[in-house]
Amino acid sequence: MWTRDSGVMTQLMRALESLGLDGEIALSGRWAKLRGERCSVYVVESSDESVYYTWCGCAEDRVVEAYGDPTEAIRVGLQRAAGRRME
Repeated sequence: MWTRDSGVMTQLMRALESLGLDGEIALSGRWAKLRGERCSVYVVESSDESVYYTWCGCAEDRVVEAYGDPTEAIRVGLQRAAGRRME
């Protein structure tokens, strides 16, 4: 389960909480590592909370993708880690 290390609740942390997901949180809530079906999923929040980058630890899915919404970035990352693509 993730913990708030700085007392600050980032948009990324709010999205993880709303989805009921556990993961490793770092960089004061701006970096999350989630467990996917095939590999780890990484989601990083930009400093101004306007862009969320996601990629998978799987060699074939290491392309970084950017999203304007943290929930979308998390969902797409988890789908990629499961071997499915969002349509």
